[in-house]
Amino acid sequence: MNTRIILCVLATSLIVGCEPEKTSDFKPIENGSGFGYITRVRGIIHKSLSVGLFYQDADGKRTRVWRNLCLVWGDNIQVTNNIAVFVGGKAELYQDGVERFRERLIAYEAPAGPPVDITDQVLQKYCAENGVEFTNIIKDSFVSLTKTNDALQIPFCIMRWGERGPDTCMSHDAFITVSWGDIESIIQDVKKTGMLHKEKRSGVEYLQKD
Repeated sequence: MNTRIILCVLATSLIVGCEPEKTSDFKPIENGSGFGYITRVRGIIHKSLSVGLFYQDADGKRTRVWRNLCLVWGDNIQVTNNIAVFVGGKAELYQDGVERFRERLIAYEAPAGPPVDITDQVLQKYCAENGVEFTNIIKDSFVSLTKTNDALQIPFCIMRWGERGPDTCMSHDAFITVSWGDIESIIQDVKKTGMLHKEKRSGVEYLQKD
């Protein structure tokens, strides 16, 4: 898959020049899925790169799914039938007062969408199955998405306390395998009960349960 890359383009902080934005052609992710991406480059000497996910129907009508993909170590977009799940960047204000992109699990059911933030529902499922407190999950630690038969494997990190003494805290790798059927159920639940939000930098509207 062309999304295999070893950097997070969203984390790059570069000075953008005056050169107009250049965009690539639409590049399908999987033949027949309708999903593809477009890259955008700005700047002359110092360049900034961003990658957006789009859906193109049989008539060639193109809909932007998410403006800022976080391309991390591995494949961050997986598609089955009419559903795409990917790691998307969502602008948030951090404690130091700087606005950065935060990695979130976003799902899109073609053709109409809208994008659905399924991060909390997936991580809560892991917590319920493994007896882990939700507050001990590092919610911005996604590194790849992998298809395994009829499921999606999602790695992330959790914190464990007291392993090397009462005041110690260690991070550990973890992962959850979620069936595509469960993902579809989560999408439908968020569509019914979620609230409409707008991603600050792109203006893309998405659903999320508060």
